[in-house]
Amino acid sequence: MTDNDEPTASFCVVPPGGGEDMPARGASAQPHPAQLAFAAVLRELRRTAGKPTEEAIARKMACCGRSSVSAILNGRRFPSWEHTAAFARAVGTDPEKLRAQWVGASRQIEEAAKGPPAPRTPLPLISDPQAGEAILAAHWYRNNREFYEAAGERARQARSEIRVTYTRRYPPTQYTTPASAAYFKAILDWAGEDSDDERSVRRIIGVPERDGRPDADMFTWARQHYDDTRHILTYEASVLRWTAAADGLNMALIDDSVVFLAFSGGPRQKLNGLSIEDPTFMTYFAAYFDQLWATLTPLGTYLDE
Repeated sequence: MTDNDEPTASFCVVPPGGGEDMPARGASAQPHPAQLAFAAVLRELRRTAGKPTEEAIARKMACCGRSSVSAILNGRRFPSWEHTAAFARAVGTDPEKLRAQWVGASRQIEEAAKGPPAPRTPLPLISDPQAGEAILAAHWYRNNREFYEAAGERARQARSEIRVTYTRRYPPTQYTTPASAAYFKAILDWAGEDSDDERSVRRIIGVPERDGRPDADMFTWARQHYDDTRHILTYEASVLRWTAAADGLNMALIDDSVVFLAFSGGPRQKLNGLSIEDPTFMTYFAAYFDQLWATLTPLGTYLDE
Protein backbone atom coordinates (compact mmCIF):
# COMPACT_ATOMS: atom_id res chain seq x y z
CA MET A 1 0.00 0.00 0.00
CA THR A 2 1.09 3.57 -0.42
CA ASP A 3 2.84 5.69 2.17
CA ASN A 4 2.74 9.45 2.53
CA ASP A 5 4.90 10.54 4.58
CA GLU A 6 7.66 0.64 6.57
CA PRO A 7 22.05 0.54 10.10
CA THR A 8 25.23 1.83 10.16
CA ALA A 9 26.65 4.51 12.39
CA SER A 10 27.46 6.62 9.36
CA PHE A 11 23.80 7.56 8.82
CA CYS A 12 22.11 6.81 12.15
CA VAL A 13 21.81 10.37 13.40
CA VAL A 14 20.56 12.00 16.57
CA PRO A 15 17.17 13.75 16.32
CA PRO A 16 17.03 17.50 17.07
CA GLY A 17 17.77 18.06 20.74
CA GLY A 18 20.14 15.09 21.00
CA GLY A 19 17.44 12.56 21.84
CA GLU A 20 18.03 12.89 25.60
CA ASP A 21 14.45 13.94 26.35
CA MET A 22 12.82 11.46 24.01
CA PRO A 23 10.34 9.34 26.00
CA ALA A 24 11.04 5.61 26.16
CA ARG A 25 8.30 4.42 23.85
CA GLY A 26 7.45 0.83 24.46
CA ALA A 27 8.89 1.03 27.98
CA SER A 28 7.01 -0.73 30.77
CA ALA A 29 7.03 -0.55 34.58
CA GLN A 30 7.60 -4.32 34.54
CA PRO A 31 9.68 -5.20 31.48
CA HIS A 32 9.17 -8.60 29.90
CA PRO A 33 11.76 -11.21 30.98
CA ALA A 34 12.95 -11.49 27.37
CA GLN A 35 13.63 -7.75 27.36
CA LEU A 36 15.69 -8.00 30.56
CA ALA A 37 17.58 -11.03 29.24
CA PHE A 38 18.47 -9.22 26.02
CA ALA A 39 19.68 -6.22 28.01
CA ALA A 40 21.97 -8.57 29.93
CA VAL A 41 23.44 -9.77 26.63
CA LEU A 42 24.18 -6.16 25.63
CA ARG A 43 25.77 -5.43 29.02
CA GLU A 44 28.07 -8.43 28.58
CA LEU A 45 29.15 -7.13 25.16
CA ARG A 46 29.92 -3.78 26.78
CA ARG A 47 32.07 -5.48 29.44
CA THR A 48 33.90 -7.47 26.77
CA ALA A 49 34.68 -4.22 24.96
CA GLY A 50 36.36 -2.78 28.06
CA LYS A 51 33.24 -1.20 29.53
CA PRO A 52 33.13 2.07 27.53
CA THR A 53 30.94 4.78 29.04
CA GLU A 54 27.34 5.14 28.00
CA GLU A 55 28.21 8.55 26.58
CA ALA A 56 30.99 7.05 24.45
CA ILE A 57 28.66 4.34 23.15
CA ALA A 58 25.98 6.91 22.31
CA ARG A 59 28.49 8.99 20.33
CA LYS A 60 29.54 5.96 18.28
CA MET A 61 25.93 4.87 17.71
CA ALA A 62 25.03 8.42 16.58
CA CYS A 63 21.31 7.67 16.72
CA CYS A 64 20.40 8.18 20.36
CA GLY A 65 21.63 9.93 23.49
CA ARG A 66 23.25 8.62 26.66
CA SER A 67 19.93 8.29 28.50
CA SER A 68 18.58 6.05 25.74
CA VAL A 69 21.68 3.85 25.90
CA SER A 70 21.22 3.62 29.66
CA ALA A 71 17.55 2.64 29.28
CA ILE A 72 18.48 -0.07 26.77
CA LEU A 73 21.28 -1.49 28.93
CA ASN A 74 19.08 -1.46 32.06
CA GLY A 75 16.24 -3.24 30.28
CA ARG A 76 13.81 -0.34 30.54
CA ARG A 77 13.60 -0.04 26.74
CA PHE A 78 13.73 -2.76 24.13
CA PRO A 79 15.81 -1.47 21.19
CA SER A 80 14.78 -1.64 17.55
CA TRP A 81 16.98 -3.77 15.32
CA GLU A 82 18.60 -0.64 13.92
CA HIS A 83 19.59 0.53 17.40
CA THR A 84 20.73 -2.98 18.33
CA ALA A 85 22.98 -3.12 15.25
CA ALA A 86 24.37 0.35 15.98
CA PHE A 87 25.13 -0.68 19.56
CA ALA A 88 26.88 -3.85 18.40
CA ARG A 89 29.14 -1.90 16.05
CA ALA A 90 29.84 0.66 18.79
CA VAL A 91 31.26 -2.08 21.02
CA GLY A 92 33.09 -3.87 18.18
CA THR A 93 30.67 -6.75 17.57
CA ASP A 94 29.17 -8.05 14.32
CA PRO A 95 25.45 -7.15 14.50
CA GLU A 96 24.47 -10.41 12.77
CA LYS A 97 25.61 -12.32 15.85
CA LEU A 98 22.72 -10.68 17.72
CA ARG A 99 20.00 -11.00 15.10
CA ALA A 100 18.60 -14.38 16.20
CA GLN A 101 18.50 -13.32 19.87
CA TRP A 102 16.88 -10.00 18.97
CA VAL A 103 14.22 -11.65 16.79
CA GLY A 104 13.43 -14.19 19.53
CA ALA A 105 13.13 -11.56 22.24
CA SER A 106 11.07 -9.27 20.01
CA ARG A 107 8.65 -12.08 19.21
CA GLN A 108 8.18 -12.96 22.89
CA ILE A 109 7.57 -9.34 23.84
CA GLU A 110 5.05 -8.81 21.03
CA GLU A 111 3.13 -11.98 21.85
CA ALA A 112 2.96 -11.09 25.56
CA ALA A 113 1.62 -7.64 24.69
CA LYS A 114 -1.39 -8.99 22.82
CA GLY A 115 -4.30 -8.66 25.18
CA PRO A 116 -7.99 -9.39 24.61
CA PRO A 117 -9.23 -7.89 21.31
CA ALA A 118 -10.87 -4.50 21.56
CA PRO A 119 -14.56 -4.39 20.64
CA ARG A 120 -14.95 -3.84 16.90
CA THR A 121 -17.84 -3.23 14.57
CA PRO A 122 -18.66 -6.59 12.92
CA LEU A 123 -18.01 -6.72 9.20
CA PRO A 124 -20.67 -8.09 6.84
CA LEU A 125 -20.43 -11.80 6.14
CA ILE A 126 -19.81 -13.45 2.80
CA SER A 127 -22.19 -16.38 2.99
CA ASP A 128 -23.38 -19.26 0.89
CA PRO A 129 -27.14 -18.78 0.40
CA GLN A 130 -27.59 -22.48 -0.39
CA ALA A 131 -25.77 -23.83 2.63
CA GLY A 132 -26.79 -21.00 4.93
CA GLU A 133 -23.33 -20.93 6.50
CA ALA A 134 -20.91 -18.03 6.92
CA ILE A 135 -17.61 -18.48 5.08
CA LEU A 136 -15.60 -15.39 5.97
CA ALA A 137 -16.15 -12.00 7.56
CA ALA A 138 -15.23 -9.60 4.77
CA HIS A 139 -15.84 -6.19 3.29
CA TRP A 140 -15.28 -4.91 -0.24
CA TYR A 141 -13.94 -1.44 -1.02
CA ARG A 142 -14.79 0.01 -4.42
CA ASN A 143 -12.28 2.84 -4.52
CA ASN A 144 -9.28 4.55 -2.97
CA ARG A 145 -11.32 6.55 -0.45
CA GLU A 146 -13.35 3.62 0.88
CA PHE A 147 -10.30 1.43 1.28
CA TYR A 148 -8.08 3.95 3.07
CA GLU A 149 -10.81 5.27 5.34
CA ALA A 150 -11.55 1.73 6.58
CA ALA A 151 -7.87 0.79 6.92
CA GLY A 152 -7.05 4.03 8.73
CA GLU A 153 -9.87 3.55 11.22
CA ARG A 154 -8.74 0.02 12.02
CA ALA A 155 -5.09 1.11 12.32
CA ARG A 156 -6.07 3.65 14.96
CA GLN A 157 -7.66 0.80 16.96
CA ALA A 158 -4.55 -1.43 16.80
CA ARG A 159 -3.37 -2.95 20.07
CA SER A 160 0.21 -4.00 19.45
CA GLU A 161 1.27 -4.66 15.84
CA ILE A 162 0.84 -3.34 12.32
CA ARG A 163 2.56 -4.94 9.30
CA VAL A 164 2.26 -3.22 5.93
CA THR A 165 3.73 -3.40 2.43
CA TYR A 166 4.27 -0.82 -0.28
CA THR A 167 5.24 -2.25 -3.67
CA ARG A 168 4.25 0.06 -6.49
CA ARG A 169 5.90 1.52 -9.56
CA TYR A 170 6.00 5.11 -8.29
CA PRO A 171 6.73 6.71 -4.92
CA PRO A 172 3.80 7.44 -2.61
CA THR A 173 4.08 11.18 -3.17
CA GLN A 174 2.89 10.64 -6.74
CA TYR A 175 -0.27 8.81 -5.63
CA THR A 176 -1.43 10.71 -2.57
CA THR A 177 -5.11 11.47 -2.02
CA PRO A 178 -6.64 12.95 1.17
CA ALA A 179 -7.91 9.54 2.26
CA SER A 180 -4.58 7.79 1.74
CA ALA A 181 -2.64 10.64 3.37
CA ALA A 182 -4.83 10.36 6.48
CA TYR A 183 -4.24 6.58 6.57
CA PHE A 184 -0.46 6.86 6.33
CA LYS A 185 -0.38 9.57 8.98
CA ALA A 186 -2.54 7.41 11.26
CA ILE A 187 0.01 4.58 11.13
CA LEU A 188 2.99 6.80 11.93
CA ASP A 189 1.03 8.64 14.63
CA TRP A 190 0.12 5.28 16.19
CA ALA A 191 3.74 4.12 16.08
CA GLY A 192 5.01 7.37 17.59
CA GLU A 193 2.35 7.73 20.27
CA ASP A 194 3.64 7.80 23.85
CA SER A 195 2.31 4.59 25.34
CA ASP A 196 3.21 1.89 27.85
CA ASP A 197 2.08 -0.70 25.29
CA GLU A 198 4.63 -2.70 23.32
CA ARG A 199 3.98 -1.38 19.81
CA SER A 200 5.50 -2.42 16.52
CA VAL A 201 5.10 -1.20 12.94
CA ARG A 202 7.01 -3.00 10.21
CA ARG A 203 6.84 -1.88 6.59
CA ILE A 204 8.19 -3.71 3.53
CA ILE A 205 9.03 -1.24 0.76
CA GLY A 206 9.40 -2.60 -2.76
CA VAL A 207 11.94 -0.44 -4.60
CA PRO A 208 11.63 -0.84 -8.40
CA GLU A 209 14.92 -1.73 -10.11
CA ARG A 210 16.01 -1.89 -13.72
CA ASP A 211 19.32 -3.55 -14.61
CA GLY A 212 20.29 -3.52 -10.95
CA ARG A 213 19.69 0.22 -10.48
CA PRO A 214 16.87 1.56 -8.29
CA ASP A 215 14.28 3.91 -9.70
CA ALA A 216 15.57 7.43 -9.02
CA ASP A 217 12.25 8.86 -7.79
CA MET A 218 11.59 5.91 -5.52
CA PHE A 219 15.10 5.96 -4.12
CA THR A 220 14.83 9.68 -3.33
CA TRP A 221 11.53 9.09 -1.54
CA ALA A 222 12.94 6.14 0.41
CA ARG A 223 15.81 8.27 1.69
CA GLN A 224 13.42 11.03 2.77
CA HIS A 225 11.14 8.48 4.43
CA TYR A 226 14.08 7.10 6.38
CA ASP A 227 15.01 10.59 7.57
CA ASP A 228 11.40 11.25 8.58
CA THR A 229 10.94 8.02 10.57
CA ARG A 230 14.34 7.03 11.96
CA HIS A 231 13.52 8.63 15.33
CA ILE A 232 10.39 6.49 15.82
CA LEU A 233 11.67 3.59 17.90
CA THR A 234 8.63 1.42 17.21
CA TYR A 235 8.81 1.80 13.41
CA GLU A 236 11.01 -0.22 11.07
CA ALA A 237 11.21 -0.53 7.30
CA SER A 238 12.99 -3.04 5.07
CA VAL A 239 13.54 -3.10 1.32
CA LEU A 240 12.39 -5.62 -1.26
CA ARG A 241 14.18 -5.17 -4.59
CA TRP A 242 11.31 -5.20 -7.11
CA THR A 243 12.08 -5.97 -10.75
CA ALA A 244 8.57 -6.51 -12.14
CA ALA A 245 7.21 -3.65 -14.24
CA ALA A 246 3.92 -3.78 -12.34
CA ASP A 247 2.51 -3.05 -8.91
CA GLY A 248 2.54 -5.82 -6.34
CA LEU A 249 -0.35 -7.03 -4.20
CA ASN A 250 -0.19 -4.87 -1.09
CA MET A 251 -1.49 -5.61 2.36
CA ALA A 252 -1.94 -4.34 5.88
CA LEU A 253 -2.04 -6.82 8.75
CA ILE A 254 -3.38 -5.33 11.96
CA ASP A 255 -2.78 -7.22 15.20
CA ASP A 256 -3.76 -10.87 14.81
CA SER A 257 -7.24 -10.34 13.44
CA VAL A 258 -7.74 -8.45 10.18
CA VAL A 259 -6.10 -8.43 6.73
CA PHE A 260 -6.53 -5.56 4.26
CA LEU A 261 -5.59 -6.38 0.65
CA ALA A 262 -5.15 -3.59 -1.92
CA PHE A 263 -5.22 -4.00 -5.70
CA SER A 264 -3.90 -1.24 -7.94
CA GLY A 265 -3.01 -0.70 -11.57
CA GLY A 266 -3.93 1.34 -14.62
CA PRO A 267 -4.50 5.00 -13.59
CA ARG A 268 -2.20 5.96 -10.74
CA GLN A 269 -5.02 6.79 -8.31
CA LYS A 270 -7.01 3.64 -9.05
CA LEU A 271 -7.15 1.30 -6.07
CA ASN A 272 -9.71 -1.04 -4.59
CA GLY A 273 -9.58 -3.99 -2.26
CA LEU A 274 -11.09 -5.94 0.60
CA SER A 275 -10.61 -6.79 4.23
CA ILE A 276 -11.12 -10.16 5.86
CA GLU A 277 -11.41 -10.65 9.58
CA ASP A 278 -10.61 -14.24 10.36
CA PRO A 279 -7.79 -15.56 12.61
CA THR A 280 -6.94 -18.51 10.36
CA PHE A 281 -6.87 -16.37 7.22
CA MET A 282 -4.69 -13.89 9.11
CA THR A 283 -2.08 -16.52 9.99
CA TYR A 284 -1.45 -17.28 6.31
CA PHE A 285 -0.59 -13.68 5.46
CA ALA A 286 1.33 -13.13 8.71
CA ALA A 287 3.52 -16.14 7.94
CA TYR A 288 4.11 -14.85 4.40
CA PHE A 289 5.00 -11.37 5.65
CA ASP A 290 7.38 -12.69 8.32
CA GLN A 291 9.07 -14.97 5.80
CA LEU A 292 9.75 -12.00 3.53
CA TRP A 293 10.81 -9.75 6.40
CA ALA A 294 13.46 -12.18 7.62
CA THR A 295 15.27 -12.07 4.27
CA LEU A 296 15.14 -8.33 3.54
CA THR A 297 17.63 -5.50 4.07
CA PRO A 298 16.78 -2.79 6.62
CA LEU A 299 16.04 0.49 4.86
CA GLY A 300 18.99 2.30 6.44
CA THR A 301 21.44 -0.40 5.36
CA TYR A 302 19.99 -0.44 1.85
CA LEU A 303 20.45 3.32 1.48
CA ASP A 304 23.99 3.13 2.80
CA GLU A 305 24.90 0.35 0.39
